[in-house]
Amino acid sequence: MKKVLYNVLPVMVAGLFQVADDPAPGVWINPVDDMKFVWIPPGTILLDEPFEIGDSTAYKKKEVTFPNGFWLGQTEVTVRQFSHFVKETGYITDAEKAGDRFTWRSPGIRQSGSHPVIWVSFSDVEAYVAWAGVEIPRDSEWLYACRADTETTFYWGDEFDGDYAWYRDNAVTGTKPVAKKPANPYGLYDMVGNVWEYIRVCDSIIALRGASWTRCDTAKAWWGPVYGSVIAGTVRPALLKCKKTPFQPNLRDDDRGFRCIRRHVE
Repeated sequence: MKKVLYNVLPVMVAGLFQVADDPAPGVWINPVDDMKFVWIPPGTILLDEPFEIGDSTAYKKKEVTFPNGFWLGQTEVTVRQFSHFVKETGYITDAEKAGDRFTWRSPGIRQSGSHPVIWVSFSDVEAYVAWAGVEIPRDSEWLYACRADTETTFYWGDEFDGDYAWYRDNAVTGTKPVAKKPANPYGLYDMVGNVWEYIRVCDSIIALRGASWTRCDTAKAWWGPVYGSVIAGTVRPALLKCKKTPFQPNLRDDDRGFRCIRRHVE
């Protein structure tokens, strides 16, 4: 079914960008960085919520409702948009401060302005979203938007399909320009593959969702193949535990980027 898109005129209210009546469906364009945001409609998703049983983790079903809907970046933040942020603010990323060999300016792989920005830490991301007047999605928000009211393993079906995502076998040498694969039913591009996306698990904990161009569909261990999809695990409708993970703010890499959210404003 074709979606009708509307350009919505943003209004500054109390330091936040507010769209009159938040009509949906539609697209809001952030005047700060020209990022297109897609309207994610109100609704409910059933997620697996983790809890501890001794040294093991079990899951129970939890219904999460989004009564107001929200706006989510149609793509990841691109090199062009991040470059505009740096030019406007003079910001220096953590990788640059540390004198790292690779940075967003010199990523070690071929990139253009339309590629997702990489080599950014979560501190860099926080600086960007503060400048752009937006935020980073929470785990449940990301899952709700990614699945887009579908019940299959992926938003295109139950089997992994490289026609819908950039991963090791078809990306090979690095990231790809955003929005080159089909969008999900909500009109969001690259929710699976291309780059990992930072999300908030709770106030002080972050993690990554969506897998990336460096991740192949199945993993292999020393004893042989592991018959489980690495990528499917990253989009499984299960909340992450609110505990420190390997994906904390000090880390940055060539397969890590971010997408922004603008929540409903009353």
